[in-house]
Amino acid sequence: MKNSGSKALWAEIVEEYRKKNPKSEAFFHSVLKSQVGGGSHNLRLFSPFPFYDSYCSGSKVRDIDGNTYIDFWQGHFSNILGHNPQIVRDALIEYFQKGQGLITGFPHQYQQELSELILSRCSADKIRFTTSGTLATMYAVMLAKSFTNRSVVLKIGGGWHGAQPYTLKGISSYKNGFNKVESAGLPYELKDNIITTRFNDCQDLKDKFEKNGDRIACLIIEPFIGAGGFIFGEKEYLEKAKQLTKKYGALLIFDEVVSGFRFHAGFLQSLYEINPDMTVLGKSIGGGMPLSAVAGRGEILSLCDTKTNSNRRVKFEGGTFSAHPSALLSGLTFLKYLIKDEGKIYPKINKMGELVRKKIEEIFIRNGFNVKCTGVNESMGINSSIVGVHFLREKVDHLVSPDEVWNEKVCNFEMREKIFRLAMINKGFNTFHGYGAISYAHTKEEIHASLDAVECIASNWKKIPDKIDKTIRLW
Repeated sequence: MKNSGSKALWAEIVEEYRKKNPKSEAFFHSVLKSQVGGGSHNLRLFSPFPFYDSYCSGSKVRDIDGNTYIDFWQGHFSNILGHNPQIVRDALIEYFQKGQGLITGFPHQYQQELSELILSRCSADKIRFTTSGTLATMYAVMLAKSFTNRSVVLKIGGGWHGAQPYTLKGISSYKNGFNKVESAGLPYELKDNIITTRFNDCQDLKDKFEKNGDRIACLIIEPFIGAGGFIFGEKEYLEKAKQLTKKYGALLIFDEVVSGFRFHAGFLQSLYEINPDMTVLGKSIGGGMPLSAVAGRGEILSLCDTKTNSNRRVKFEGGTFSAHPSALLSGLTFLKYLIKDEGKIYPKINKMGELVRKKIEEIFIRNGFNVKCTGVNESMGINSSIVGVHFLREKVDHLVSPDEVWNEKVCNFEMREKIFRLAMINKGFNTFHGYGAISYAHTKEEIHASLDAVECIASNWKKIPDKIDKTIRLW
């Protein structure tokens, strides 16, 4: 931390956290002996050490020190009904009690039922399942490269599509733009085969296609940017993406791993009335189990069929645990419930999201801080249950791109992801990207309690201005 005041504030917050979590700290140091960095997913590991859960149910998580938190991380935003919803648990318990549920190696009938349900909610002819969003985006890009016989991937600067080689450029390392390959171990020539473009910038998108259109195999894009700041694509921009990909013979891939079934009982593409060539699905479609998929036009998906000419065939073969029977049942049960009760689930959680965004901005502004919340598309009237909180260093009316969120001259990332996050944990609220995702299990009382915690933190920081980065103060 560059600001000495912020260092002092961080030290105070860490000390309070350590006092509340001695068992988690001791456990963390013990697991460092066998696990790289303390675990197998970096987003679950935060400074100074993560707390370790012992029980998760609904809106709450309890850790091994006996602390209880209201959780807005909710399984990487997958748990729209909260942790371990009873309807899914009951289906799985019954399945296991019948002596079923573990991997068999056979194509289960649940696979067809879930396929038909998903295809009825998005613009696609065929679907194939796998186990993670990372694998699904990789296979989608491979299919696009084969179908177009081109090598270049166009992606959004700040877009995250999993740790797969075809998109590991321009994710979170921002220096005058997203131009850096962000992993070692990749082919050297890959840097020239991934091009980034600015989200919600029609002119930049047009320029990239005019310069590279005959080389571009696909444009892969999150219609709702997740890790890049919880920002919706503008309809004009996504329509332009559709027009340009069609004009230049490239494929349009929507990564709806986060947005699928998050804003309504279906996919974001239907609200925009835009049909991509392929859609990548994950998170919610598994109902809490590892399941993802690629859905798209039949002529594209057919390239992974064994009947396809070997020169064009994509080795989207599956894996041992692809279309796992328990994951299929979990996803089927979960999605059926979301569809059946769409009218009561989404209005509730989206309304709470609207309240939180409004109140957090009001609280910080009242206490002298320049804060903006993301997670709504006002131009299209799309509300949401997801809330991002950004501490600004510049006057910005609306955050429209990860180029602003990851630019340290515009946003104080460390304030959001490190200082404010741990301060909220100390108050009993586990947040992510400033706040996170509201589930159907959260109550109005819990939401208001979280806002009380924000008020307490903001008012305390107001009293100690020497310990706060003055660049995020209101002018």
